[in-house]
Amino acid sequence: MNKCYFCGGRTKVKKVSVDFRWAGKLFVVENVPVEICDQCGERYYSAEVSKKIDKLVKKQKSSKEPERILEVPVFSWQ
Repeated sequence: MNKCYFCGGRTKVKKVSVDFRWAGKLFVVENVPVEICDQCGERYYSAEVSKKIDKLVKKQKSSKEPERILEVPVFSWQ
């Protein structure tokens, strides 16, 4: 375990879903090992994990198919 840079809380590795936008598309990667602060929830991604996520998304047109496709509703605040 490590200390959180922001609040000083303890961090531990958990597997979570990571969602983000890339080139106007929404992507979700599940079961990502991320170090998370138990106190404030800050997430820390290792270089290895970040590189693997980038590869998955950048090579989306390769032979690797997504496990499933989700339909995502989008709402406007106003």
